[in-house]
Amino acid sequence: MTEPTNTPLNKKSKIPWSIVYFVGGILYTIFAIWLFMDGTWPILAWICALCAPMGFYYAWGAWKREKREDAA
Repeated sequence: MTEPTNTPLNKKSKIPWSIVYFVGGILYTIFAIWLFMDGTWPILAWICALCAPMGFYYAWGAWKREKREDAA
């Protein structure tokens, strides 16, 4: 059997997770506004409204992590 080549253990992700989380937060915010305006699904609107800040929080954390990895 052949042995695998030496691959770097700390592979840098090509996906900018800060942008992905930020877009997710924006989508949850849009869904919450739309559902509040429609008025037929108020519970789902509240769930979206409460989850949107989590997307922005994760985007901020991913941005800090990406910035720290770029500095290293």
